[in-house]
Amino acid sequence: MKMRSYLLLFGVFLLAIASWTAANSAGGRAPAQGEKPGSSPQQALSVSLLQLIATPAAFDGKYVRVIGFVCIEHEGTAIYLHREDSEHMLTNNGLWLAGVAETAVEGSKEAEVKDRYALIEGRFTAKNKGHRGLWSDAIEDITRMQAWEIRKTKK
Repeated sequence: MKMRSYLLLFGVFLLAIASWTAANSAGGRAPAQGEKPGSSPQQALSVSLLQLIATPAAFDGKYVRVIGFVCIEHEGTAIYLHREDSEHMLTNNGLWLAGVAETAVEGSKEAEVKDRYALIEGRFTAKNKGHRGLWSDAIEDITRMQAWEIRKTKK
């Protein structure tokens, strides 16, 4: 019976160490002392496009991570809520992507995300409204553009 108690105690100890290790390594780089979420590219806030469009002042100047439909074209590079918003040029439902190439050269990040849903990380600005001021706001200093893979279920 005493051996069973020691084994149980040892198992709890190992579980505690494993939990502590996972918690301390899960985030990649730990935030610097005093560093707040959204204050750097390494601490981007995961938000929806709706949050950014509806409350731009709350996120102005912060680094954000959003998912939406990306359109890469001359004078129209943006991320939208939906594919249809891009197709019908509903620019108020999108954010201008500042500093992104207007052509998607094969093998580039732009080509990877063009005309598909993608994850974008960068600094949100409520002051930049894009080409001719048509978009709600903009994302500048983009640090990450990655195609968003959607699993399709078989019917």
